[in-house]
Formats: sequence, structure tokens, C-alpha cells
Amino acid sequence: MSTFRRIFKSATSAPEAAREALAAVFAQELLAPSQTVHLLAPWISNIVIFDNSMGSFDGINPEWGRREIRLIDVLVAIAANDTALDIRVRQESHNKPFHRRLFNVLSDAGLQDKCTWNESETLHTKSLLTDHVLISGSMNFTERGISLNEEVITIDFDPQHVAQAKMEFLDHGI
Repeated sequence: MSTFRRIFKSATSAPEAAREALAAVFAQELLAPSQTVHLLAPWISNIVIFDNSMGSFDGINPEWGRREIRLIDVLVAIAANDTALDIRVRQESHNKPFHRRLFNVLSDAGLQDKCTWNESETLHTKSLLTDHVLISGSMNFTERGISLNEEVITIDFDPQHVAQAKMEFLDHGI
């Protein structure tokens, strides 16, 4: 079994591949929680992660109901599993509504201490790192990034690569 996948996508070629990969990784995270989830993206939006209109993801969280499950919903559910969230974005006005909404929902759930939010003027890294997987590439966590732009995404489940990425994140604050 391969521990590595690379997706080349655009609006016309494999447009749902990135969303499907994110859904699989976030489902795994909710079922087998990490200590920390690192999400780095210059630009971030409340993108749809799961389409639960048919109840396909009720087993992960029956409280979500039959609707689109967005990134903030998923991040709050991850924090509720006692997982720390480390979110790093570019210092851009685009990210402010996401930040406000995320911290409002986390605060309502009493989970605001589970999330650190850092902004950098020079951040260009795009990654999602859990205890189980590293997703990296050119894709921002925005609707354009996930479904419209031409992007490459690498999904790596190799434990050695994941551990190495964790060390880099901790050593360099990336």
C-alpha cells in the first residue's frame, strides 16, 4: 500500500479530488485524534469539508445534521476531542472573518484555549499536519484553492515523513 499521493487539479481536471482528500484526512482526524493539528495557509476561508446532506458523515458527528459541514465546524469538533489547533495565516484582511467566526464558535463551546492563531506577513507555506498525515502543496484553504485554481497537493502518510515535518514545524515555527 502506498503512503503517498500527489494530486494535480484544476477546475476542469479532478476538481473534487482536493476536497475528497481533505474530507478523508479530517474524518481520520476525528476518529483517531492527534495531539496537535497544524494548519498553515496564507489565506483561509470557511470551506465545505463534508457534504452531509445525505447523512453520510452522521457516524462521525450525529449533531451536525444534514447539511454542508464547513472547516470551522470540523476544527471545533477536533478541538472538542482535546486536540490543540495551531493555525498560522498571512496577515491579511481576507482571514479576519474566519478568525472572528472560529474564535466565537470555540468560545461558545468553551474551547478557545485549544487554538493558537498566529499571523505572519511573509507566510507562504500551505500545509495540514496531524499525527498521521502531512498535506502540503500550493493550495490555500479557500474555495478558489480547493476547487478552481490549478494546484498540486501532496498527501503523505509515511510516519517518518510526518515525524520529520513535526520536528521542522517545532524547530522553525513553520
